[in-house]
Amino acid sequence: MMTTKTCLVTLLIVVAVVLLTACSKTAQLPLLASDATILAFGDSLTAGTGAGDAESYPAVLSSLTGRKVINAGVPGEVSASGVQRLPKLLDRERPALLILCHGGNDMLGHADHQLIADNLRSMIRMVSRNRSKSNA
Repeated sequence: MMTTKTCLVTLLIVVAVVLLTACSKTAQLPLLASDATILAFGDSLTAGTGAGDAESYPAVLSSLTGRKVINAGVPGEVSASGVQRLPKLLDRERPALLILCHGGNDMLGHADHQLIADNLRSMIRMVSRNRSKSNA
């Protein structure tokens, strides 16, 4: 089980990455349709471990946006397992947006940082390929 300090550090890392990528000069994404499905994919942070059902970030996001947000968080999951689990979810749910929150358990387990990065890149490529299939 993750300690409060570990959760906060992981959350700060995620927020920092989001803020840094938000400042990039790349093209903006199109607005999501009102009936768009969002797939929140990750570990215990996504699952909402320690929070009530309505307090997980996917539940709050759904409430705030009025969109369907699928909570695909698995407590304790490492990125290698996420690589194996993601394709079926992408095929089944066909999300318009994926929120990827993975790697914290890898870091807690002192996994090789390059391996973590490779797994995250692999998942991002899967999403990109899935999006291309959907637009074909």
